[in-house]
Amino acid sequence: MFSHSSMRRPLSPVLAAALTASALVLALFTTVISATSAAAHAELVSITPERDARLTAAPTEVVLEFSEPVSASFATVLVTTAGGVVVTRGRPAVVGARITQALSSRLDAGAYRVAFRVVSPDGHPVTGDSGFTLLLASSASPSTSAASASPPAKGSPVVPVLTPARGPRTSPDGGLGRLVTVIAGAVGLLIIGAGLLTWLRKRP
Repeated sequence: MFSHSSMRRPLSPVLAAALTASALVLALFTTVISATSAAAHAELVSITPERDARLTAAPTEVVLEFSEPVSASFATVLVTTAGGVVVTRGRPAVVGARITQALSSRLDAGAYRVAFRVVSPDGHPVTGDSGFTLLLASSASPSTSAASASPPAKGSPVVPVLTPARGPRTSPDGGLGRLVTVIAGAVGLLIIGAGLLTWLRKRP
């Protein structure tokens, strides 16, 4: 039979260090897998008109491309003027990861803001915004003499000096930054485990 002293014999330093290192590796693997899964949300890849675009012809639609398919039931795209007037027409058409939103047939010169909200297949909402500026050429009546020119024709659009809306932006809970932070922390844990293993091996 085993005595109580033999049953309570402490683990050897090498075995204890191996168990510690194994636990750290398992924690690293679990953390990275969880962070990668959390980061797998739809992200805006491109938008047309492009961010901060300055157009001389009015667009007929806004097209958004995402990194993965989004829900067709909860997609919302809203395009407004600087004064808050909505210029979208109908509901957006969703095909996989592509969303197309029709615009009004007549757009005036000025700055426009594009706001969107979509839902990833995992149910995570993603919001963001973009913007473009429409510049329309103005027309003027011909001058009657070389000394004086007639004022612009009535109803001619005036091109204002405008600051474009900010470019595409998605919600701050994107997973890339969080994934990098988690991996850095896990690497730190591995370094601590390696130091512990070295210290235990040097013990008499």
